[in-house]
Amino acid sequence: MRALMIGEFCEMDECRVSLITSAKANGYWHTLSEDMKKAMEWADEEIRSRLTILVMIDVATRMPLAWVVSDQPKAEATLQLLRMATRDKTREKRIYGCEGDPMPAMGLGMVRNDNGTGLRNAEVKAAIMGIASANTDVRTHASADKPYVERILGTSESVMFKLVPGYTGRKAGELPGYDAKASGVLDIDLLYEILTKFFIDEYPSLKHMGVGMAGRRSAEVYKELNETRGIFRPLDEDLRRIHLGWKFDLKANDEGVRVLEGLFYSSDEFQLAIDGYQGKVAVYLDPDNLNFATAVIPRDPEPYKLALQTTAFADLTASEFLELMTHYRRENPELTTLYEDRIAKVRLERHDQLKKIGVERRLPRSYVTQAEACKKAKSLFASSRLVNTHVPLDTVAPGSLATATSGPGILPLGAENVIDHEPEGPVSTPALPARKPKPKAEKPSSEPPVRLGRPAQKGEIL
Repeated sequence: MRALMIGEFCEMDECRVSLITSAKANGYWHTLSEDMKKAMEWADEEIRSRLTILVMIDVATRMPLAWVVSDQPKAEATLQLLRMATRDKTREKRIYGCEGDPMPAMGLGMVRNDNGTGLRNAEVKAAIMGIASANTDVRTHASADKPYVERILGTSESVMFKLVPGYTGRKAGELPGYDAKASGVLDIDLLYEILTKFFIDEYPSLKHMGVGMAGRRSAEVYKELNETRGIFRPLDEDLRRIHLGWKFDLKANDEGVRVLEGLFYSSDEFQLAIDGYQGKVAVYLDPDNLNFATAVIPRDPEPYKLALQTTAFADLTASEFLELMTHYRRENPELTTLYEDRIAKVRLERHDQLKKIGVERRLPRSYVTQAEACKKAKSLFASSRLVNTHVPLDTVAPGSLATATSGPGILPLGAENVIDHEPEGPVSTPALPARKPKPKAEKPSSEPPVRLGRPAQKGEIL
């Protein structure tokens, strides 16, 4: 038996999935405009690529501890795998409607992995040693060195991935005549949902014929070992956040610290400790649970547990918080125009009213200083927009239609080329000062001119 206690011995590995996914968001495509659809079609051709699945299992029970889908299997993806393995996964069970019981939060006794670039690096090594776990490196492309995690990856591909649209096969030419790129219609979220249901409901329910399993199911082995031997010691929450969480260097104030521009954390002990301290503190946040954060003050050996001050964001992940804020801040462009115009109108009326009051009350000076002008301008144009008026090309400015006999202000009427602006008959007008007669065209047209004045004889029709 390679392991007797839950969490005592774990293996993790990354596998290049023979699957093509799509960049199109499910349920969102029909809401896009034609231009956006064309842009997304181009992006879809560029983004479709083979993904990488990172999996960690418990050797004693063969139960999956964590699973991550990534297009770039680097240190950040491995840290996400370690965070998921050491936390409770009831949230995934509730979101995706699983019936089985996932593995609880636990510590990791020893972690075995190969020397892949995403698994064997300084950041991952420091994180594993920080949570007091041992780490063993084995050879790459040597399945005998890590047979347990290789078995679950092979089962996943043969049982699940080969049935998903976009499967490319394990080797070139395995599926002749099948266009995997055109069939890749799943997005990342839907693929992760299918993967979660497989690792919580399906795989633990399968009979396992491995060493020490003897045909038992992984879910039953977990229940037996949990009752008889228990799980490996759980990690301290502050220690877990410090070594596996996100780090922020922030300056504290009287209200605590602000993370991600909208999450406020504080505690009474932390406020007493930073009283008079002017430097920055290190704040560690678990992106999968925003309820608490851990602060470390330089030259202070004790970490401080900070509570979330905005309870509306409790039990959210970092991605859910950012998505919620994006939804709140997204606004219809027509509503934006309406409200910004209303704000500008009210501020302009208030400016005129205050200016009128200032004139009536006889202010001590008759000029405005630069500081006052800048302040008024900033207040006036804070929510206003500059709208460019587009003049149609086939129109002219008012009053410029009949100002000259030629030029851009003249619009031709009908098929005639010459327009005579003189009236047909004499018109009785009051005596005016003598002025020079209007110059006439040197070569008038032989055709009768078009008359713009009123007809002299009655009965004619305009």
